[in-house]
Amino acid sequence: MFKTIFNEVQARNPEIYLIGIWGKDGLELEKSVYLPPETDMDLLGAELAEVVGKLDNLEATRADFHIEYVSGKFKIMVHSLNSGYFLLLVSGLNLISGKLNYYLNLKKDSLLALL
Repeated sequence: MFKTIFNEVQARNPEIYLIGIWGKDGLELEKSVYLPPETDMDLLGAELAEVVGKLDNLEATRADFHIEYVSGKFKIMVHSLNSGYFLLLVSGLNLISGKLNYYLNLKKDSLLALL
């Protein structure tokens, strides 16, 4: 459903390892993985668990939030889409956040139309 949009964003930001949409209930709606062969899947899993834990503690009720942090070999970003869903991205450290945000803003209406 979202694969075409994910691929377009990743093509403009090849540093993206994972991009997906999750519900605030913690359930994955869809994701695409673009991992380089040397990526440690156990470490990535631990990083994602940490992000989900922080979101649970955030108790965000507003639809508009953005979280970005660097941990280990990864840059992890969470962008709200609406009151029920958020976009999660995991990338290498070389990702330029402003460039990514530009392309996400171009695609946000298309993502929302599919929710």
